[in-house]
Amino acid sequence: MDLSSEAIRPDVANTAPLTRREITELLPEVRGWSLKEGRLTARFGFKGFVEALAFLNRVAEFAARENHFPDLSIQEGRYVEVTWYTHAIGGLSRNDFIMAARLSERLRNRRAGIV
Repeated sequence: MDLSSEAIRPDVANTAPLTRREITELLPEVRGWSLKEGRLTARFGFKGFVEALAFLNRVAEFAARENHFPDLSIQEGRYVEVTWYTHAIGGLSRNDFIMAARLSERLRNRRAGIV
């Protein structure tokens, strides 16, 4: 099953973080994402601050619908960094990879004119 089609688990607070092995196995399924200080991270570039802020807001709305939130930042006025990490367990959960896969899929569909 494709990660982006998996359901988000609402009860991860009582689970253990993913192991290094599990992370290593899942990472190839989220192209464009990398591990940065133990967090799943991607950086997206835009023409300027207004476009970056609009994207950040779309990611925030997307995350709110799923009730699983990333850390978001705008850097250099035109880059948005999206970082998934499950704070409740102090590490990465499968939900983080699912959300990264869903966001990547949404962006691919948008570029293709599907969304």
